[in-house]
Amino acid sequence: MLNFLIQRPVAVLMSFLGALILGLIVGQILPISLLPDIPIPRISVQISYANTSAAELEKTVVTPIRNQLLQLDQLEDLSSRTGNGQATIELFFEYGTNTDLTFIEVNEKIDQVMGRLPRGLERPRVLKTNIADIPVFFLSVVPKRLESMDETARQAYLLELSDFCRNVLKRRMEQLEEIAFVDMSGLVFPELRIIPKASVLQSLGMSEETLADILRRNNLSLGSIIIQDGHYQYNLKLNAQLSNPEAVQNIYFRQGERLLQLKDVAHIELARRPEMGRYQYDQQRAFLFSVRKKADARLFSLKENFGILLESFKEDYPELEFHLSNDQTRLLQVSVDNLLSSLYYGAFFAFLVLLIFFREWRSPVLIGLAVPIALIIALLGFYLLNISINTISLSGLILGVGLMIDNSIIVIDNIRQQRRLGLPLTEACVVGGNEVIRPLLSSALTTCAVFFPLIFLSGTSGALFYDQAVSISVALAASLITAFILLPTLSRIFDRKKEVRAESREEWLHRANTSWYARSVDPFLKYRWGVLLFFPIVLWLAWLGFRASPQEAFPEFTREGLLADIDWNEPIQLEENQDRIEALLDYLDGTFTSSSSLIGEQQFALQPEARNVNEAELWLYTEEPEKLLGLEQKVQQWSAEHYPQAQVKSEPIKTLFDEIFTTQKPFLVAHLKSIQTQERPTSEELAPLLDRLDQQGFQYVVPPQNLEYQIRIRQDKALVYEVPYDNIYHQLKTLFNINEVGSLKGTKQLIPILMGSERRDFQTLLQAAQVRNRQGNELPLRDFIELSRSQDVKFLTATSRGPSLDIQLTEEREGLQEEVSRAIRQAGGLTAHFSGRYLEDARSVRELLWILLVSLALLYLILAAQFESLLQPLIVMLTVPLGLAGAIGMLWLSGQSVNLVSIIGMIVMSGIVVNDAILKVDMMNRLSGMYSLKEAIHGAGQRRLRPILMTSLTTILALTPILFSEGLGAELQRPLAFAVIGGLLSGTLASLYFIPVVYSVFRGGKKAVR
Repeated sequence: MLNFLIQRPVAVLMSFLGALILGLIVGQILPISLLPDIPIPRISVQISYANTSAAELEKTVVTPIRNQLLQLDQLEDLSSRTGNGQATIELFFEYGTNTDLTFIEVNEKIDQVMGRLPRGLERPRVLKTNIADIPVFFLSVVPKRLESMDETARQAYLLELSDFCRNVLKRRMEQLEEIAFVDMSGLVFPELRIIPKASVLQSLGMSEETLADILRRNNLSLGSIIIQDGHYQYNLKLNAQLSNPEAVQNIYFRQGERLLQLKDVAHIELARRPEMGRYQYDQQRAFLFSVRKKADARLFSLKENFGILLESFKEDYPELEFHLSNDQTRLLQVSVDNLLSSLYYGAFFAFLVLLIFFREWRSPVLIGLAVPIALIIALLGFYLLNISINTISLSGLILGVGLMIDNSIIVIDNIRQQRRLGLPLTEACVVGGNEVIRPLLSSALTTCAVFFPLIFLSGTSGALFYDQAVSISVALAASLITAFILLPTLSRIFDRKKEVRAESREEWLHRANTSWYARSVDPFLKYRWGVLLFFPIVLWLAWLGFRASPQEAFPEFTREGLLADIDWNEPIQLEENQDRIEALLDYLDGTFTSSSSLIGEQQFALQPEARNVNEAELWLYTEEPEKLLGLEQKVQQWSAEHYPQAQVKSEPIKTLFDEIFTTQKPFLVAHLKSIQTQERPTSEELAPLLDRLDQQGFQYVVPPQNLEYQIRIRQDKALVYEVPYDNIYHQLKTLFNINEVGSLKGTKQLIPILMGSERRDFQTLLQAAQVRNRQGNELPLRDFIELSRSQDVKFLTATSRGPSLDIQLTEEREGLQEEVSRAIRQAGGLTAHFSGRYLEDARSVRELLWILLVSLALLYLILAAQFESLLQPLIVMLTVPLGLAGAIGMLWLSGQSVNLVSIIGMIVMSGIVVNDAILKVDMMNRLSGMYSLKEAIHGAGQRRLRPILMTSLTTILALTPILFSEGLGAELQRPLAFAVIGGLLSGTLASLYFIPVVYSVFRGGKKAVR
């Protein structure tokens, strides 16, 4: 085929030009995302039932819904978390489940159970999770003149700003075509509060319920009526809705002989709804926007257009400040910069190395053309396979650049060698390309065989590795096509006038047998059994280095700040929560550059789990990463000193890579049940286990406690004095300002109308409150209720196995589950099942072992097919453990950890050293049919020495600048660079000296190499 194509240079060049044009076009329309658009098989059901205790909500709402959802198909696991007034049910499905259909099925199950749930319950919200739901960045909006206002003006201004943010800023942001959704928190909402004048009502013989009835009668919507007028018909709309506070104040009603207005018997005020949470930026009241992009949008276009919009915000609204934070687009920029630097350094060092080895300019120029051409053609493959440009696919291209350069070097060098052997230019191009296409194809397949099985990892990780495996495969395919077809064609054109001195076979063989390489390899061949004995020693040393090296998910790299998750574990108000956060920030003053505080409940529609009013999230940003450890210690020290009962989790702010490859789950969770009741254990049942855990030195976290007041109606007294239960119930709701009797519907939003009371201490309210009996007499409310206090867990949890009490084990060590199980059996009365990272990691290790075996099997099958031998693939595969030994040794010497990035570097290195060994063994096979075994080894060294050295040197030199660079990109790539450099150094030596020794043992005897 190459002989046919090389004779038609115009057709070849035009075909590649067409592919380049198409690649450039699709490069402009390919989606650019942080991550592949992967549906996560998880659905959340969020339940909100205001003013309901956790126990009541669990019993009346969560349990019926949970039991109904257990019937879903392909449900892998379920968990629920119920707090006061809100609950979340997480549904985990088998990977590959059609989440669109499952989303519909979940809604159908909820509709089926709604009839058995309490009346007035808002329908639970069902949220389908997608990996694109990770916010691109946060935008904080801070009003400048808020602090200078008095309290009344401040509250009115906050209401106005909330309405402005919701109806103006949010809508303007969502008008950008790249933005899918803008989530918000920190808003305040209005309510119309009606506070009855108790003395006036008593004199008129009226009650609060009478006022509520008046409001309901005057807040009607009668719909529309069609009327006819001759040949025409019209819609006549009859509307009696209350649309503003003045309309409520001016409601007329008759009481006896008197005509009164509502304002005569009650104070009516438009006030701010009681806040359960707020947001602060640098200790200033602010509003937070969480920006999410469309799955098919180009991320850099989003950032550019959003930057333009942000500048217009600053010009149009000078009384507001705008601050961007947690910008995830920087990570994608890092990947793009890494790709470009790989291209620049790779091209520069390839040019330099080839210039030194060949002493002419044509070969470097050809390689400089081949690599970007292959990359652009690879983009066309992305489009055809529906893959976006994202951090995962870009990492595949970055890894593929080095292999592209290798393919080009090998083809160019082999064509030059064929010319020196006396072949004419055209024949040298054909023979040079055909001679190496089979080992190059095998090399590409072996590289894919190493990466591709990773897609069989379960869950999101496997789906993410799909993009990487496919991008590497596409890059290698484009490189092979370019190297095999375009480079020989261009060589024939460029080298047409170049004269090359040919040498005879005898001259070439003499030069091969007397070269420095031949002299250096002969001692290894002579003492080959000693060399073979050296192999297990190297592996043993590598194993020791692996055990001595620290192991982690990701390398330590610069973080932009610290995230502190705080649960005060006390029933404090929002204001007290804010005061504590501000006191902590004052204590930390000078150790951070900016802060964001999410205090209490938040209003995000897509928040993963609901927060309570006594919880807070504190984001501390700093430009000096080395201060993070001290900052974390100060947070822990301050909280332990001032609020020892608080539960504080602090960690560096997670990046996109953390969100993908790490889990928020604790190391191990014990889900405890009582053996007798199969329900959550009581404090008495739990106490023996906690004592035993303390005695044995376990580090654990028990669920936070919550202090509650319980009000019980005294039925005997209510019956004696003929006080209806409803009157007591509505009076209590009025006292606590939760008695909603209607809403204003003529504004941009529904404003609730509440029958309430003056805000005072609730004990004082209960003492002064009155309740009306059936005869209309006012009686003290305190005589008909009993008030008591109780303490229980803050959140009620359950799994697919039913309700349980969860204890988190935080000490990460092997055998922890068995030790905890033994302690539970010894304590008695409890049973448990377990979950957490410990079990997931064990499953991942088992999967990785199977995947490793599959990769080795595929590698062996590919090599056996190429060499038509069952033994020779083993020769090639021996370079992999030697390369891994060099990689581990280099990581240990440089103080790097064994992590995901360095493991990827080892995989890349394995592909390169295997390629070198394939070329070496293939050439020894070709020459062994014409020469003796020793001459074949010398000749193969002569033919393949320069390509092996050039490919290794270009890769090592291209990675060397990373070792001396700073910043996030260099920190992420440094473990990979060390692993590849160390592996290539040992792998190259193995290809040059160890492989010939093993080959001589398999193919010849002692006499054959003398």
